[in-house]
Amino acid sequence: MIYLDNGATTFPKPQSVIRKSNEALRYFGANPGRGGHKMAIKASELIYNTRVKVAEFFNIPNPSNVVFTLNCTASLNIVIKGLCKSGDHIIISSLEHNAVLRPVEKLRNIGVSYSVAEVSETDDNETLSNFRDCIRENTRLAVFTCASNVFGTRVPFERVSALCHQYGIRTCVDAAQGAGIIPIDLSDSSVDYLCAAGHKGLYGPMGTGILIVNCDEIPDSLIEGGTGSNSDNYSQPDFLPDRFESGTLNFAGFVGLGGGLDFVRNMGIANIYNREMREIQRIYNSLSNMNKVVLYTDYPEIKHFTPVISFNIRNINCEEIAEVLSSRYNIAVRAGLHCAPLAHKNKGTLEIGGTVRAVPSAFTTKNDIDSFIYAVNKL
Repeated sequence: MIYLDNGATTFPKPQSVIRKSNEALRYFGANPGRGGHKMAIKASELIYNTRVKVAEFFNIPNPSNVVFTLNCTASLNIVIKGLCKSGDHIIISSLEHNAVLRPVEKLRNIGVSYSVAEVSETDDNETLSNFRDCIRENTRLAVFTCASNVFGTRVPFERVSALCHQYGIRTCVDAAQGAGIIPIDLSDSSVDYLCAAGHKGLYGPMGTGILIVNCDEIPDSLIEGGTGSNSDNYSQPDFLPDRFESGTLNFAGFVGLGGGLDFVRNMGIANIYNREMREIQRIYNSLSNMNKVVLYTDYPEIKHFTPVISFNIRNINCEEIAEVLSSRYNIAVRAGLHCAPLAHKNKGTLEIGGTVRAVPSAFTTKNDIDSFIYAVNKL
């Protein structure tokens, strides 16, 4: 199969990921932090090793500020619902995934309001101005993606974060589509909370999420339970990472994530990004010469886009396009609304049911791209 659904999860996984997950399951399957015997201690060491790798990858000094979660959605919910109370105001971007939109919409029930800041495709200053226009006296938090999962449009997240800090507003960045693809350095950053998916650009297994707390304000916990620490205390621990790691972690998944981080570091983020962007630019150039193909962005310049492309073919439903690409050409893409109705509303594709999305990975070959272009042209 030619796999171009890497925006959902990367495939194949690197051998380093498979090897580490396999070793975790075969040799060290004890519960980390839940015992004093040799295997449990070794399991704890392996989890801590991945925590250190995440801290080094995003350049934060304290590995304890790296929290492991179920997925990026869980990380975002922790921050949004753990910080905001009745009377607060939130700013989100016009490109947000439902992982952000649905939690802030839910908070309306308790008196939290939110505004949507329009993101300009090519003018970061305009995007910044739009965020500034949304700021109110009661704005508590700004939550925004670093890159659209539908159209690849990048948000100048560092500049937006710096702007928000001028007004005393906390910032949370959804890096599900950016971590491992674009450089993110939190050492001198205004980003307070970074949420990431371990299974996308970091090439780890599914069921691995990351929350990095890059400030001194710890949100309330959403889930309380056993942490392996302070077990005689009826209250949830108030320190990281234990505050948010109740219950058993996905041990093999997070050990495997360590292998994914090794893979990305060895290849180099810049190398991966530039290679994938060249592939997207080649697809864009080819599709733009097909009369019946509709593209929804300008040419994907490296400065303003990540390696994602969305398109349609006139008079053919996007779901049908994806089905034919799969059944006839053995090509995997994703069609529909991609859990991001705001982004589709922004581009006028909500009413037509969405788009077809293609996303390459570090393993995508020139022949894969050639075959995809050929198949779309035949359609």
